[in-house]
Amino acid sequence: MVESLLLRWILTALFTASALWGLHRLVRAEPISPVWPRGVEDQDVPGTPAVRISAAGHVVMSAAMIAMCWPWGMAIPVAPQLVVFGTMVVWFLALTANVRWCTGHRRWQQAHHAVMAAGMCWMLAAMPALMSHQPTGSDHVHHHSMGAGVLASAPGTAPASAVAVVCLALGGYFVLTSLPWLSAAVDIGRNARTRPQRAAAYEAACHAGMAVGMGAMLLAVA
Repeated sequence: MVESLLLRWILTALFTASALWGLHRLVRAEPISPVWPRGVEDQDVPGTPAVRISAAGHVVMSAAMIAMCWPWGMAIPVAPQLVVFGTMVVWFLALTANVRWCTGHRRWQQAHHAVMAAGMCWMLAAMPALMSHQPTGSDHVHHHSMGAGVLASAPGTAPASAVAVVCLALGGYFVLTSLPWLSAAVDIGRNARTRPQRAAAYEAACHAGMAVGMGAMLLAVA
């Protein structure tokens, strides 16, 4: 999907870092300080099964975004990915509705993750329309459109221009939402004294990287 080789490598580095952090959280699930504490009395958040499930989701999302950067990613079937990311949307919406399942995280944080998973579904479904108006007529584009394109196989496919507008809107949203995460990473990292505080800084930085990377990818293909 991404034509610029330099941008491919930059995004790959961002998503690799976020995948490694998610893998760390999945395996160890150490206590972590809240990224946005509600008060001075807030305690470190222990690792829970919900934390591990969310971490696994972020690992999968990061890996999928790496694949989207490169031509070989077009060979991966779309339908199973849509099932996975659709399930992730439901999961994060459930956490948004009941934050007690994942204490230390605010509703808007979980809602943000749900929007990111929904954005993945959108990119996968809209990929044939996005690729159809790009100048490259390569075989891998044709293979993806014929092999698993969702919008391409549906009657009355939305015009590529309308798809591009949605990509621009989503891309702008993700770039903007990366700023609070980046600000939190800097603020927490500057004053971090304990391992849970440093973990919170890493967590915020990785979410910032995922958001800005996904935004850049959407803007690049719009």
